[in-house]
Amino acid sequence: MGRSAKGLKAQLLSLMTLNSHRLRMRQGVNALGASLTVAVLLSCLTALEANEGDESKAIPNEVAKKSKDDSDSEVGSGTGGRETEIEPVFLVADGLNSDGSLVANYRRGLRYAIDYFGNYGPYYIYLLGPDSEQNIRDIYRKRGEIRANPNASASVEEQIAEFLARPNVVSEIEAVLSGKAHGGLTWTPDPPLLFEDVTTNAKGRAKNPIENTWGALHEYHHVFQIAHCDTKQERTSDHHINSWMAEGMATYSSAKFMENLRLIDFKDYMLELRTSGANIGRPGINEFLASTKTWRLDDESYWEQGGSAQVYYMLGAWATAYLIHVRGVDEVTVLKHWYHDIPRIGKSVAFEKHMGLSLADFYQQFALFIKQSDDAVMKIFAKD
Repeated sequence: MGRSAKGLKAQLLSLMTLNSHRLRMRQGVNALGASLTVAVLLSCLTALEANEGDESKAIPNEVAKKSKDDSDSEVGSGTGGRETEIEPVFLVADGLNSDGSLVANYRRGLRYAIDYFGNYGPYYIYLLGPDSEQNIRDIYRKRGEIRANPNASASVEEQIAEFLARPNVVSEIEAVLSGKAHGGLTWTPDPPLLFEDVTTNAKGRAKNPIENTWGALHEYHHVFQIAHCDTKQERTSDHHINSWMAEGMATYSSAKFMENLRLIDFKDYMLELRTSGANIGRPGINEFLASTKTWRLDDESYWEQGGSAQVYYMLGAWATAYLIHVRGVDEVTVLKHWYHDIPRIGKSVAFEKHMGLSLADFYQQFALFIKQSDDAVMKIFAKD
């Protein structure tokens, strides 16, 4: 592997000391770019140093690596469905990651997810906090610059100004400066195509290493999913995925990968989704089903009417478990391989091809299964 992360980090710190005066004297976005480049390199090396040797503690992703023929999959019309050699980039606000642990614990999850799903991007991770307003505004200007299309009719400066004036961006900056939790995964539907995970209050994330890693796993599954569907279409479209597929499968995968990293007990977590809602919200599945006469996994109205946490995340995770542990479909097929066919043949045909039953039949069978008692449904994990 060549030089260790520790040695490279020491050299970089020396370089930063020698050039600190020059960096402070430079003005505008170029200075920010130089500072961010050094900061990104330092945070990445810190993460590598903190995690050297950690791979021996995790269950390797050998199953996911067995099939590489899907790496040249059809390109989705909404985003790009091919892997990239561009490594994820961290942009960390002043006052965060002083000991390297914030980025290290995020990278712990990100590294595992990329190893499983492949490297899709470009992917930018924004870990933000309220300590310096100027620093935050500089980062958002840099974000606008990264998003700008040099081939567009509008100039880069005009595109940056348009980005910074968007109501959702203004609201997001206000949330950062007030220390509120806001943001999440976003992406650009048009060139240049990229993905962003924005944490507006990363101080809270820094205090909870487990949730930090967990969140990185969950959001990166979405990166993979989005790369294989047309996000310009409705979720009910045959070339986009339903909310339960997006959130449920990411909830399942992130919990399973957390167990593989020796950080949680997967079975306990799946039971908690039923009894309490676990780390998703309240109520859990049992209480929700007891108070809800009718529900549908493929109903996309729960985002507006309430119940999205229970239907899309919790029931969606159990629907994923049903496919793997009851229907006997390989985990890597459910979490990964079937997505590669969505751009080419559509969601419904791809699902039936890989899962062995139609979506309509699946919905009917799962609805009967999930009504059973906790003891009955937990038996599906007995052979694990």
